[in-house]
Amino acid sequence: MAYEVSGSKAIISGTTGQYGNVKKGTNYGKNAASNHLGYIKDFEIKSQPLNPDIFTKGHSVQEMADEIQAKLKDDKMPPINFLLQYAPKMGAIKGFFARLFKGSAIDTKALTGFTYEAMGQKKAITLEEADKDLNEAFKDITNAKLSAKAFDVNNDGMIDVSEEAVSTVLADVLSKEDADISNVSKALKKADGSYTNAGENKMTAFLNEENYDTASKTIKQIHKKMKLDKAAKSL
Repeated sequence: MAYEVSGSKAIISGTTGQYGNVKKGTNYGKNAASNHLGYIKDFEIKSQPLNPDIFTKGHSVQEMADEIQAKLKDDKMPPINFLLQYAPKMGAIKGFFARLFKGSAIDTKALTGFTYEAMGQKKAITLEEADKDLNEAFKDITNAKLSAKAFDVNNDGMIDVSEEAVSTVLADVLSKEDADISNVSKALKKADGSYTNAGENKMTAFLNEENYDTASKTIKQIHKKMKLDKAAKSL
């Protein structure tokens, strides 16, 4: 299985998977993205709608409640909550020095490998493609008009791997307690190569067209501080 279940949470990582057993680097990220896709596909395959016949006059309130509870307790369904380790978590000492000298404890090769695989093994897509995918993916979550425009750091009408990788870093930071992205340098020190579904949902604020000006400044800062252009060249 592409993930493990711990309590009410799915744990997804890149230690094993399509690209073998790895501890770090590009293939760790690729495994993590591939395993995340497997997690998502489980919802599509295993999810079954509530039986509409139960919700008729011929059935009691208890039967209706039992139908709902049965779905909630269905152990075949993956948990809604997840923790995705897209880059290996560094040990205390290595993480300390990474934050001290690099500003964050994220394996950027794993990050860009994760992004490359999540983008369908494309190094760049058009802004129009990105916007179409976004509004399809999040149509049931928000009514806001979403666009990846703020992630187009160099304003070339394309979203490349290095630019798309910023969205993962944002989800990472926003998954942490007391997340505050107003100070980018301080926020990046909290990033540890993982994010949750809650962090992913919070990240969509940076996709809202109404937040473009603020979002664009933050995204450019992260892109520059983490030297993501350089990291993406290793793909």
